[in-house]
Amino acid sequence: MSPVALAAPLARDLLRHTLPEFEARAKTLPLTLQEINDALPEGGLPRGGVVELAAPRGLGRSTSVALSACASAQAEARLRGTSATAGAWCAWVDSSGSLFAPAVARAGVDLSRLLVARPPMEMLAKVAVRMAMSRAFAVLVIDVAGVPGAFGQGAAKGERGAPPAGRREEDLARWVNVVRKLALATEGSDGTILLLTDRQAARPMPLPVAMRLELEQVAEDRLTVRVAKDRRGRVTSPTTVMLGSTVKAERTTGSEPRPALSRA
Repeated sequence: MSPVALAAPLARDLLRHTLPEFEARAKTLPLTLQEINDALPEGGLPRGGVVELAAPRGLGRSTSVALSACASAQAEARLRGTSATAGAWCAWVDSSGSLFAPAVARAGVDLSRLLVARPPMEMLAKVAVRMAMSRAFAVLVIDVAGVPGAFGQGAAKGERGAPPAGRREEDLARWVNVVRKLALATEGSDGTILLLTDRQAARPMPLPVAMRLELEQVAEDRLTVRVAKDRRGRVTSPTTVMLGSTVKAERTTGSEPRPALSRA
């Protein structure tokens, strides 16, 4: 056996002894927000699965967390010296047109390696699954929080535009199947799929995600993070984290789409 072949396993063993969390962290994607990493079971978001970021509708902090994941994945690829590989690419499915390019750049995301897709709302699920099946992206963000009618959202009862109850249940059941397809598409990969949902939306059944994080802003610079679901059963109580000068990502539900630099 060549010296190179012998050196590789020795190096891995050395890393495991000097860094006890080396093996565990390899299965997660740490955020650029260390305060939130500290609140997660393995110090980051699970790879090879779907993570739901559930926040009250309109809360831009879920967008900030998703942007942090994109920035982290791109930085990780640069550290590996693979800036020209698929590992540096992220994607955002943004049917509501709420993603604001300057806020994305301020979050440290390389806009030249962020693909923004804005499909019609009725094509959102199909486009998201096709993008997941490509396995071309280190992080794939699917924003359904700003899409009217998604996951049982919509106007309040009696208001114009509110979808019928039967329609809402059918829509939720359809998205349960969509999430299963997304999970199968990313299973075993190094990629992470983030699903931005409305925490306040009524749902008769949970989504089959690997992790569900519930976010709520309690002050200008403070956010509570709770692991409401984890594939290993590690549910936590709400943890308050200080965000300091964290980028305030903007959500502009109901306004004109703001420009992003790369679109599909």
